[in-house]
Amino acid sequence: MSTALLILTLNEVDGMKKIVPNIKKEWVDEILVVDGGSTDGTIEEAKKLGLSVLIQKAKGHGAAILEGVEATTSDNIVIFGPDGNHEPEEISILAEKIKEGYDQVLISRFGKGSINLDADFVERFGNKMFAFLVNVFFGGQWTDTLNESRIITRKAFLELRFDTLQMASTQQMSIRGLKRRQRILELVGNEGERIGGKKKMRPLHVGYDLSRQILKEFVFWKN
Repeated sequence: MSTALLILTLNEVDGMKKIVPNIKKEWVDEILVVDGGSTDGTIEEAKKLGLSVLIQKAKGHGAAILEGVEATTSDNIVIFGPDGNHEPEEISILAEKIKEGYDQVLISRFGKGSINLDADFVERFGNKMFAFLVNVFFGGQWTDTLNESRIITRKAFLELRFDTLQMASTQQMSIRGLKRRQRILELVGNEGERIGGKKKMRPLHVGYDLSRQILKEFVFWKN
């Protein structure tokens, strides 16, 4: 089975210089940088590394995932951000683990033994709260339903009827995977310090979107 790696970027030139070169091309079959309109040299740096770059037509994290999936052909899709929060080695771990028959495999930043160097108190509280709500409403057993570092089979992704374009995108993948009884595995990982750039998440705005999404997905169970 083939695997595509989507590297989602928006002004991540530091990560493109320091993180992406540590990604070994033999880990996957396709690598595509999906850029949300960087102006700091991210796109140019990606091209220097010999990587294909797709400029998003629509704005948002979910839009990047959707357009990246549509632009690739592999059986499995890895989602990765080069801002320093994710460890490059996770890519090879995810690519190997999905071969065991899972529909999704995700990395938890808040599992037992996880080291998290980036989240502040509000983010830790919010992440745990939303993981709890997703577990209660949809029957999960996860410690992190929001992390983008994950792999999903193309077949499973199409089953989700994915349509969230903004930051609630990964939570939708988690929720709809549970609703469709997909085989999902959570692995304990870490979250490193951010390398350059600024956090793109606005806690109140994102928190509202996540809460509304949970209620909508529960009330309208069939999507």
